[in-house]
Amino acid sequence: MHQGEGIGDRHLGALLLVHGMVMNGGPNHAADSCDPAQIAAAASACRYLGLDDLGSLIRELPAASSDSDDEDAENRLSDAYHQLVPGDSTLSGAFEARYASTPEDFDPAIA
Repeated sequence: MHQGEGIGDRHLGALLLVHGMVMNGGPNHAADSCDPAQIAAAASACRYLGLDDLGSLIRELPAASSDSDDEDAENRLSDAYHQLVPGDSTLSGAFEARYASTPEDFDPAIA
């Protein structure tokens, strides 16, 4: 799959990686499966897309790691994540708004 090399493509890919982990297995899964650089890239992507609250929450994901002493962290982070991202339309809307303002940040779509 073409991932794109534009700054917007890279940010979107970083966010979708972590988002997919959270949606498929919860914050614990994302915290255990993603390295710190991937978490940081996803948080940066949120800022780029205007999702600052989500970026702050993503930076907290390591607290949900299975190695963490905070057993309530995963439930708290999961609830907060789903409040900020109740559906994929949240992310697609942020992408569409960014694309509308800076389409040059994204590679052209490949047919």
